[in-house]
Parts: sequence; C-alpha cells; structure tokens
Amino acid sequence: MNPEPIVLIPGHMCDHRVFQDQVKGVFNDRDVSIPVITCSESITDIAEMTLASCPSTFGLAGHSMGGIIAMEMYRLAPDRISRLALISTNHKPEKPETARQREARIDSVKKGNLREVIRDEMKPAYLHDGPYKNLFLKFIMVMALDLGASVFIKQSRALISRPDQTATLSQVNVPVALIFGEEDQLCPPEYHFAMKNLIPHAEIFAISESGHMTMIEQPSKFDNALKEWISLQ
Repeated sequence: MNPEPIVLIPGHMCDHRVFQDQVKGVFNDRDVSIPVITCSESITDIAEMTLASCPSTFGLAGHSMGGIIAMEMYRLAPDRISRLALISTNHKPEKPETARQREARIDSVKKGNLREVIRDEMKPAYLHDGPYKNLFLKFIMVMALDLGASVFIKQSRALISRPDQTATLSQVNVPVALIFGEEDQLCPPEYHFAMKNLIPHAEIFAISESGHMTMIEQPSKFDNALKEWISLQ
C-alpha cells in the first residue's frame, strides 16, 4: 500500500523552495504537491482552488499563511484530509492594528518598494539570531522578489480578511502536529498553545533556536517533527 500523499503549503511570499529539503528527505517516498499561492485575495477562494488540485485524500501541512489556508481547507473538506500539521501560524483573524500596518505595506509595494518592505519591515522579525541568519534572509528575499508585487498585494489582502478558525479547530478529529520556533516573533508559541487547547489530541513540537522559518533554520529538528507527525495514528 502506497503511503498517503502530502500537500505542503508555503507561507507568505514563499514558494516550493522553502520545503525542498523535506521533499527530498522526510517525504522522499511519497507523492508531494506544493501549491502556488498566487491566485486570489480571499483565503476561502485560495483554499477552494487548492483543494481542486489535490488528491482525493491527503496529509496537509501549512506554514504561516499556508497554515491559515490549511485550516480553511480542513473547514471546507474535513473528510479529505487524513492528518494536519500547522506550522508557525495563527488561527485568529487579523487584528485591526496589524491590518493597518499591512495596508501601509501594500501602499508602499504599489509604489515599487517590494524589496524595501521585505528588507525593512518583514525579514528582521523572521529569524533566530544565528550564524546563518544573513544567508537565510537572502533566501527569503529571493523567493519574495521572484513572486513579485502583485502576489504580495493579493496575499496581504487575503490575510487581512482571513476568517477566525476557532470553531474549525475545535472540530478537528485527525492527527495534528503544532510546530513552531521557540523564538518566533510573528506567530509566537502562545498562539500554538491556544490551538492546542482547541485540539487536545494535537502534538506540540517546539523547535529551539528557531524563529518563524523553522524548516530552514533548524531543518533536522523540523524533519524529526514531521517524521513523528506522519507516524501519528
């Protein structure tokens, strides 16, 4: 019997490259799809379009914005998702102050300042202050610039209008992993412990010496968490 296929959803302004080590390693014996999140200003629309391209049943993991999309996919099609991993994410709707900040970034990007927005406002909060931080920052910048301003604007608007998934998480009945960096400033540990309260059977994986980008900051620890996730019954 073939192992279940896996769908991995990247975070805000990231693409398939963010999961390249996991595709070659943890999931090398499985069919893996990594959707391109470029299509809409609505989390629900993105979730519906992503589901349309997914296998009939699959394990689903989402990072950051990808986790937000994954929760909406579960809400829409719980019978199709065999397991769920929520990575460095947030189940709550956008706060008004954060929405205002995001709108200001959108305005700046419309004026041609995508590189500056990524450099000055987003990347500094992403990572643990380790020896490879600058290398990781360059990698994040390359993905963001390759995706471009239009995708930044669409994804930002989708995040602003995202739904509250509290009710969704309280009904999850498949194996769940909650994976996060202990030093994440964007989606701090308390967000994930709040999700654990909604999903009592979820397994918590706190990654030390890591910020928001656990899969590139601490790939071995992240891979070990994923290995445990795919073994959960």
